[in-house]
Amino acid sequence: MHPRNYGPLENPSGIGVGHSEQSGEFVIFYISAKDNLLENVGYATNGCHDTVVLGSMFTEMIKGESLDYAHTAAQKLREKVAQGPIKQQACAQMVLTAFEAAQTHQKQKENGSSEELYAIEIGMECEVES
Repeated sequence: MHPRNYGPLENPSGIGVGHSEQSGEFVIFYISAKDNLLENVGYATNGCHDTVVLGSMFTEMIKGESLDYAHTAAQKLREKVAQGPIKQQACAQMVLTAFEAAQTHQKQKENGSSEELYAIEIGMECEVES
């Protein structure tokens, strides 16, 4: 009912999108990272409740942590949801892909890119039929 870290950040160092063209769902992930530390994170989505919950959980896990820790947390989350329903796997994939895209965007900005964000298409659809 009250997701944490939901919404954009002011002046993020990276903005990434995980998008499913099949369903039109997306997650936008915002990071403010400096010297390998995730000072702040945020996300937004038009996805289902599972996507909102997974986004909230993941951002709480990594906020204030090192990027190395965040990569480990992302891998553990992938492993955990891989045992669950396909829908949860797709929702997690969208969140984690958006996080990956935000890091890519930050690196591109550091190398002089003026793109507003970086997007990655996922091959799964969150809204699967039961």
